Parts: sequence; C-alpha cells; structure tokens
Amino acid sequence: MGRSATTGYRPTLGSFGCSAGIDFLGQFRFALYRSQPALSNLISKTARKFCRSKINFLDKGSTFAHLIRNFFASSAQQIWQEIDIEIKGSARNYLIVAQKYHQGTAAVSVGIDITDRKHAESQKTKLIASLQESEAKFRSLYEATSDAVMLLDDREFFDCNLATLQMFGCSDKELLYGRHPGEFSPPFQPNGQDSSSILKHRIAAAMQTGSCRFDWVHRRIDGSEFPAEVLLNAVEINGKKMIQAVVRDITDRKRDEDRIKASLAEKEVLLKEIHHRVKNNLQVISSLLKLQSRYIQDSRVIEMLKESQNRVRSMALVHEQLYQSKDLSKIDLARYIQNLAHNLFQAYEIDAKGIELQTIVAPRSLNIDTAVPCGLIINELVTNSLKYAFVGHDRGTIKIDFIIEDERVCVLTVSDSGIGFPKDLDYRNARTLGLRLVVSLVKQLRGQIQLLATAGTAFRITFSPPN
Repeated sequence: MGRSATTGYRPTLGSFGCSAGIDFLGQFRFALYRSQPALSNLISKTARKFCRSKINFLDKGSTFAHLIRNFFASSAQQIWQEIDIEIKGSARNYLIVAQKYHQGTAAVSVGIDITDRKHAESQKTKLIASLQESEAKFRSLYEATSDAVMLLDDREFFDCNLATLQMFGCSDKELLYGRHPGEFSPPFQPNGQDSSSILKHRIAAAMQTGSCRFDWVHRRIDGSEFPAEVLLNAVEINGKKMIQAVVRDITDRKRDEDRIKASLAEKEVLLKEIHHRVKNNLQVISSLLKLQSRYIQDSRVIEMLKESQNRVRSMALVHEQLYQSKDLSKIDLARYIQNLAHNLFQAYEIDAKGIELQTIVAPRSLNIDTAVPCGLIINELVTNSLKYAFVGHDRGTIKIDFIIEDERVCVLTVSDSGIGFPKDLDYRNARTLGLRLVVSLVKQLRGQIQLLATAGTAFRITFSPPN
C-alpha cells in the first residue's frame, strides 16, 4: 500500500472519531492525524505503535477482525455495519464504515462509538414497550369494567367502553360519538331543574376542580330512564383537557333503598302506635289511682296514691313525647323536663302560689332507657321540694339544671331555696320510698349522687349515657 494511495482518503475520513488504514493481511498501516488522540485514549497506544498491529488486538472476541476478513474476502467495495467490541474490559457498540482501495488490497476503516446512542435506543424501546403494556392493561380494564366509561371534550363524546353500549342500549359506538351528554338525559331531572344546564355547570366544575360526583337520571336510546351515579374526572389527552365520565347504574340500589325506606316507615308507624298505646295505658293507670283516692279517707294513703300517680305520669310523658317526635329513639330533654315540672306543679296546685320554677337545660337528646330514670329522679326530687321545702313560706324557687361536662358527662342538679335537708337524715339509707327510689335509679344509670352543702337543698347527679 503506497503512500500516494492513501492521500485521497485522509481529508475525507479524518473527521470521524477513529479512522485507520488496514491491509489485506489484517494489519493497521496508518491512523489519520485527527483520529490519533481518540485512538490513543481508546487503546492506550501511540499512533506509531498502533501501525502494523494486528487488527484482532482491539477485540478479544475478534468481532472486528472477523468483520474485516470477511470484507476483504467479499467482492463488496464498502460496508456499513454495527458491531459489539470489548475494549479494555468494557463492552462498546461501534458503527464500522470501511472502503476498499488499491485494487482491493487495502481499506480505510472508520469506527464510530455509538454506545450511548444504542443505550438510549434500548431505553426508548423498553419505555415504549412499558407504555404499550400499560396501555393494554388500561384498555383491558377500560373494557372489562361494568361501569360505563366515556370520554368527551367540552361538547361531545368521542370514545366509550363496551359497558356504555349495554347501559344505554346502543348497538354501536358510532351511535354515541359526536353526541352531547344532554342527549342521554331527560329534559328535566327529578328536582325540576333543566338537565342541559345542570350538566354544563357540572362539567365546568369538573374542569376547574378536577372531579365532580353526583346522582343523575339518564335516558337510554329507547327512551327508558334509569338512576345513575356519575363521576366526572378532568384528564389530559395529547395536551388537551378532556372529561372522563364514569356512570354507574344504581337501579338496584335505589330499589333497595326505597324498600328499606318503606319498611322503616312501616316500623315507625308501628312504634308510634306502641308508644301511643303505652302512654294511654299508663294514663288509665294514673286515672284509676286518682279515682281510687276518692274512696279513701286516710290522708297518708291518699298521698301515697298521688305520688304513684305522678310517677306513672312521668313515664307516660316519655312515651307521649316519643310518638309525637320525628325521632322515635330519642327525647328532647329540655321539652321533657319543662312538661314534667309543669305537671307536678299542677298536681300540687302550685300555679297560684309564689313558688317559681327555673330550668337551665343543655340542648341534649336522650334515649328512652336514660330518659325514664332521669324523669323519675326529677319527679321524686321536685315532689320532695314541693311537699317539704317551703313549709311556712309563701315564696321560693325550685331549679332544675342539666349540663354537659367534658363533652360526655351529664350533670343533673335539682335544688330549692327552702328550709334545707334535715341534717340528721341519711338520704342514702332513707326509709321513704321516694329517696330510696332516687338512689336506686342513680345506680341504674351507673352514676353518682351528692347532697350539696348549700342554702336550701340541692342534689347533684352525674352519669355518662351510653353512646
């Protein structure tokens, strides 16, 4: 290979990364000047030592040597081929471009390191495969769900799953494409509002906030209507904001809800009737006690019958208030205490006297299991105050306070401004039925009772009602 034979190639190929001349015996004969630094860095040899080296010293696997030998053995004048070469223990990817000259006895070879490009292409291929797999999974879920899933821009549908066709009675997706959601709704919703106007507002809300959920009445292709739960999600597709609508047919759920509501209504009527009858029966008992007292001359017995009558009335009042209430499980305590105290004042003919009733009751509802004992306790303590606290006095005050402490503890205080509780009387071991009943009822509530050291008499009961 003469010096003049290589001259024409050096200016042309010198701009590549690593360029060298090779003879048909497999020896490097020269390295172009501009590629000498790249070669030195790559193979740790100077250009002088590089020349006349065997081509297989570059690659232990002789991939490059095998390529060049096959090239010289072929009739081809030029090759472009990518190969993998291991250089200095590192696997690299190269694009080899070789051109024969000097009657095919020599060649100029250019090696371009494309390792980074191949790595990037590999990563891109993996990413595309991953995206395709994700898209396939999404499409599978998209089509497999029993909910109707539709995509729409600000005006019309442009995609849907198979469940949409079944739900709306369509035979083909083309029947939905290009149509506005309002076309699959009756003109007005059950609340009387215009469907198109509401939909416009809901779509705008989803676009602004990201999602919007609501109940809706849809209309099928055949004109039949069905209740649905709708979820609108704002999504971005190809840089454009769209709406994904997920529609769930809740016909069965609504039917079950209506059945439960009807059943509850029947039970409420029945429960009200039970409370009404219990109240009537208790009133009959109260009336019988009152009637019986007319035939008795003993004042002590008459007083006992009156007290029993008041106790029965306090229980009857609970049932009366329950069947008149919208909530059959709870009693408005403020109203109950006011009515109970009023009945007691009437029973003892206090209206025209100077005994004043004061009530401070926190807004609280109690169930029947708590309200009845509370009512009986108030009945006994107020009765005692009316009978004994104001002997020899024309004026006085009876107070009933009911407050909540620490969000959980109920505190009931019944007090009067009368002559005070006898100091020699132990209320916990009293022989009178009224006080014994109070102590027993406090235990029933799992509470505590205290006789406060104040002017007059004051009992403080604390308890925690069940949840």
